[in-house]
Amino acid sequence: MTRVDFRVEKNELRGVYYSETDRCLVYLPMHEDIEDIYKTISHELFHACFDKAGETDEMDEDMEERLIYNVQWAEESLA
Repeated sequence: MTRVDFRVEKNELRGVYYSETDRCLVYLPMHEDIEDIYKTISHELFHACFDKAGETDEMDEDMEERLIYNVQWAEESLA
């Protein structure tokens, strides 16, 4: 089960997923509001899902980031 932890120190990242430990870190000061935090949690969990499904073997980091972005914004893009 993927674990999500929160940090209150500033970091250049908003969030990060560690496949080695199946853990997501979310840096709270890097967000504007609660919806922004939810979006980052979802983003990092997509990384975990793709990793567990073995899909990351066929993607580089840019491809994975673009796919997650498109999935997260699909509803707004289609409207």
